[in-house]
Amino acid sequence: MSSSINKVFDNVPDCVGYLIMNEDGSVEHSHGDLQNNEQAANLIYKMVLCAAKVSVHPTRQLAFKRFTVSDDQYVYCIACANHRIYVAKRRQESSTLA
Repeated sequence: MSSSINKVFDNVPDCVGYLIMNEDGSVEHSHGDLQNNEQAANLIYKMVLCAAKVSVHPTRQLAFKRFTVSDDQYVYCIACANHRIYVAKRRQESSTLA
């Protein structure tokens, strides 16, 4: 499974690290800048829990599928699917060129 996960994140431009967490926030896989980074995993998990409480539709209760968080250097692309949380950490430059 690990090699297929690497291939998915290999397709993310300027990816410098990734996390995959299960529904309770436990890290299943990590690599690069986010490898063994429990502090980042806990912070991202809290953001996901908070975002899950907010509907993205004005009249129906619809949850987000993905969102991004950025700072001056990096963009964190966060998505939820198949009862997991996927996080890719990318260099900021690529997102400003897109």
